[in-house]
Amino acid sequence: MILSDENILKDIFSEDAPKRTIFTLYGVIFMVMFYHALVYFVIDGEKIMARNEIQEYSVGFLENASTISETRVVVDGESEALDFTADENLYDSFNGFGYLKITVSYSETGGFGVGGPCDTVSVDVPPNGASADWQNPSNILAGTSDDCSDINLYIAVFQGYSNSSQTLSGGSPEEIISQWTNNEYGGGTFTININVDATSQNPPPLPQDGDEEVTVTWSAHFFSVVVEEI
Repeated sequence: MILSDENILKDIFSEDAPKRTIFTLYGVIFMVMFYHALVYFVIDGEKIMARNEIQEYSVGFLENASTISETRVVVDGESEALDFTADENLYDSFNGFGYLKITVSYSETGGFGVGGPCDTVSVDVPPNGASADWQNPSNILAGTSDDCSDINLYIAVFQGYSNSSQTLSGGSPEEIISQWTNNEYGGGTFTININVDATSQNPPPLPQDGDEEVTVTWSAHFFSVVVEEI
């Protein structure tokens, strides 16, 4: 059945046709057409726009530092090794182990009297034993001090982590958090080697500076992920 403007007008103004029935028929046809137009342009249009719109997220990090210290007397000419293993409970409380800071400190304690020259302390962290981003250019794995100043080392642990906020498009908060959750990074044992070259200004037979007391502070920085819609 083909409806045209001419046929519709003819039916409306025809005296022979049952106008009420015809009006009802046209009304039903109009309502059906209006309904389909509404569904397509409004309801389906909103669904199409929702599918095409990509949600953006702001991703931030909250850090927590777990710090422990250990003191060791290192004999002149010998090497001492200290180990560090992160507390397993921290992996249950945070999304990941971001990085490890190590501070080596000492003061002149050997020899006779006060005011002797500082010993030379050298330290290094072998890039093995623990799971970390050992190739990261920000790593500082060795250092030396001959003036009693602190030696500061840095190890990137969670690959790609820098504590910098970022904006991401697409996905879901759960997927983003999952990308920043990994309990393997930082697993294992970190080791630092300490060497002392003692300096003594006292001539024999006065007491000689034969060792140095060195304190190592390990600071493990764990992080939590915060994802918010923009």
